Amino acid sequence: MPANLTPQYKEAEQRYRQARTLPAKVAALQEMMAVIPKHKGTDHLRADLRARMSRHMEELEKPKSTSGGPQPFSIRKEGAGQVLIVGLPNVGKSEILNALTRAPAKVGDYPFTTQIPMVGMLPFENIKFQLVDTPALNSLDVQTRLFGLLRNTDLLLVTVDLEGDPREEMEQINALLHQWGYSLLEAGEAIDPEGARIQKLSIILANKADAEDADGKFERLDRACGDKFTLIKLSCLDGTGLEEVGREVFRHLNKVRVYTKSPSGDPDFDKPIVIARGSTASDAAQRLHKEWREKLKYALLWGSAKFDGQRVGRDYVLADGDVIELHG
Repeated sequence: MPANLTPQYKEAEQRYRQARTLPAKVAALQEMMAVIPKHKGTDHLRADLRARMSRHMEELEKPKSTSGGPQPFSIRKEGAGQVLIVGLPNVGKSEILNALTRAPAKVGDYPFTTQIPMVGMLPFENIKFQLVDTPALNSLDVQTRLFGLLRNTDLLLVTVDLEGDPREEMEQINALLHQWGYSLLEAGEAIDPEGARIQKLSIILANKADAEDADGKFERLDRACGDKFTLIKLSCLDGTGLEEVGREVFRHLNKVRVYTKSPSGDPDFDKPIVIARGSTASDAAQRLHKEWREKLKYALLWGSAKFDGQRVGRDYVLADGDVIELHG
């Protein structure tokens, strides 16, 4: 059966052949995989595309090291979710990491201060998120290694500068992400598993709210993209907006906190099980210990139940703040 490849596929294939960097190759390959006709005539070609994608992603996520030492762009996820601070040079990404986590990130008034990711933990109520300050998106020296980190993260804090032109910065950031095969999910937009691009949750941080004419620039930014994204006006000097960040990160990651108790004990509200919204009692039990997923018969529930101590089944969908007592 003939493949009957479309002009759109052939254009993406040409970009793939001409690409000089791994991110550009992956971006073109993603589009090829999204637009290729799906029938028996393309079975072998689609398998080849998947194999090529796998090889490229392995190269991106596990770059070769000449020293044999640790890879600073390979960051193991910790906490309730991994969040990357991204943006152009000198927008205050390291200041934000310092202000939110007290991590000792390097801060400078010259471009490309951050050359490797810096990690801290962002507290929100009784949980913490892993917050990562990243090199500037247009830093040519690290773009290939940064690509894999962006791919794996849960949420992007896209940072723009109210001392400059935040609308123009957003256009540059979108252009760079588009070039790499990424797109930012807009409000109410769900991830399309068949999409040609890697779709990422994001919050826009408009930093340096203490700058001259910051209010006017923020209003213009809000008119340009406030209906598409959550915007937070931020100042690391006077604390404006800092408390909003954790709350919005929690909301965007769509998590719930569940607490467990023994029949004779009280729940420990300092150590929740953090799971995706829509998860069940069985999912929470497995997070507690993998053996519980099989042996769980029912749970007693306090919180979203009709009455305290209600008996619920394995498939009961839990809500934020629920307390469960597991029974096998």
